[in-house]
Amino acid sequence: MNNGSKVAMCLLVIGINAPGVLAHKFSTAYMDVKDVAGQPAVVWKVALHDLAQAGLIASANSHQVSWQQVTDSAPALNTYLNDHISFSSAGEPCQINAALAADWQLQRLHRDSYLLLPLVVSCKHAAGWQLTYRALFAGEPSHKLLLSWQVAGASDNAVLAADAITYPEQPLLSQGQQ
Repeated sequence: MNNGSKVAMCLLVIGINAPGVLAHKFSTAYMDVKDVAGQPAVVWKVALHDLAQAGLIASANSHQVSWQQVTDSAPALNTYLNDHISFSSAGEPCQINAALAADWQLQRLHRDSYLLLPLVVSCKHAAGWQLTYRALFAGEPSHKLLLSWQVAGASDNAVLAADAITYPEQPLLSQGQQ
């Protein structure tokens, strides 16, 4: 085999295998946190394929998930949320629950389908909030959460990762709590 044939053969082999290599999608979720009437209003936006790959949605193909499969997975998703996403206020744990499945929505972002999952958070204090996010890191260590934190006294964006799971690192307390 001459050099030209070897190069052509290498390009053919690379071309056949490239779609699998290029098909890898980064695992990125989004979370919006706002202050509404002294409580965190939270929406977690997470790719359906990430939930399926984590085994939270029963689907034979993680890139083809039906809405029925999503809503059927509500109990598993609620348990997972309680185990992997938490809030505290002034150092005390807040109650966190997913909204009813009827309030869930689907959104297309960057050619992927995302579940928009409102979270109902109830805290004893209206300040000193802190988020701890442990979701999806076990199956995808490179997973990232892009956080929009829009609360009184702090308007910020942050990236949470397996080695940085808490935001803010030091919660802001109101004048009466410091």
